[in-house]
Amino acid sequence: MNTTPAKGQRTLSSRNLFSYFLFLLLVLALWLAYRLVDPFLHTLILGAVFSAICYPLFLRCKALLHGNAILSALLVLTGLVVCIVIPVCVFVALLIPQGMQTVTAINKWLSGGGPAALLSESNLEPWLEWVRVNLPFIDLGHIDFQASLLELSRTAGQTLIQWGSYVLGNTMLFFLHFLLLLLVMFFMLKDGKRMVEGVKYLCPLREEQEDMIIQGLRRVARAVLVGGLLVAVVQGVLGGIGMAIVGLPGMFWGTVMAFASLVPVVGTGLIWGPASIYLLLMGQWKGAVFLALWSSLVVAGADSILRPYFMRGSSGASVFYIFIFILGGLKAFGMAGIIYGPLILSFTMVMLTLYGEEYRDILAPRPLDAADPDACPAPLPPNRGGPEAPDGNGPGN
Repeated sequence: MNTTPAKGQRTLSSRNLFSYFLFLLLVLALWLAYRLVDPFLHTLILGAVFSAICYPLFLRCKALLHGNAILSALLVLTGLVVCIVIPVCVFVALLIPQGMQTVTAINKWLSGGGPAALLSESNLEPWLEWVRVNLPFIDLGHIDFQASLLELSRTAGQTLIQWGSYVLGNTMLFFLHFLLLLLVMFFMLKDGKRMVEGVKYLCPLREEQEDMIIQGLRRVARAVLVGGLLVAVVQGVLGGIGMAIVGLPGMFWGTVMAFASLVPVVGTGLIWGPASIYLLLMGQWKGAVFLALWSSLVVAGADSILRPYFMRGSSGASVFYIFIFILGGLKAFGMAGIIYGPLILSFTMVMLTLYGEEYRDILAPRPLDAADPDACPAPLPPNRGGPEAPDGNGPGN
């Protein structure tokens, strides 16, 4: 009996082996490429995000320069450097001396027994007595306030000193990453359309699905970066003004408050709360009350007004989901998670919408049985417009 496989079977088997081998080579190539770009991955992603934000400006410049893509990209990058980078460098140059003085003063205060004097019984006793009289259900006998607050102040001071030393010690590394960022933006602006078309060619999705993913990520990137950074700058300026009024280094602590505003929920309270307590323990109750009111009303009010305006429609999800994804992004990626969290949320929402559209016939709700009085109403079908209705009002349009 002849057991030799047929010619068609041999061809099919050879084709499967070729496909598997090609797939393994592709995975190997992608893994090797990832290993090479991993040290610069965050810079590449930020370059792609900034390029997507600046791309409409690039198109306007290209139209004015009669289609010259190289000059248009250089003009956009020059405007970015002149309008943003140079003012930031001047600000940092003015900030470094004040920051070094502040960090040195904090270190001297910590090593000189400043917290022990601040947290002495003479300063804490009036407040502890008020708690005993008005809040008798709180047992203060088992709480060592002086030791706890002393340890907290030391930890905060050491963290601040380490952060400042890290920033100053890695200035050259930051400069190199910035140059790489400009280089990435230049090529993505100049050849971005061709790059996107290449990715879309390799993607097996339909063109409208690919466009939906790209537009959703672009809208979120603009909302998060433009909105988040502008709100942080405004809060930092307002917080620095309040700090300067009460006699604290306004430029330094305003900058710290700007970074703290990027932290969800607590935000600038991480800075002005301890500062108000410090002024209160120092006997400057007027300054403490002013700083608390200024920060909770003016600084926090700016966040409440500006952030919803910039973040409106950024991902089509509730504030709860945005908050959870930002927290998860901070945990997984550090400060870059503030950008990655909303982007991942937007990608997830778009993919869920595409899934619902692709399998809507299977997922369609069944009609209610009129004979069954206990039948529950069917769920609503998925949003056919994606995570954000294309009304043209989003910050990415």
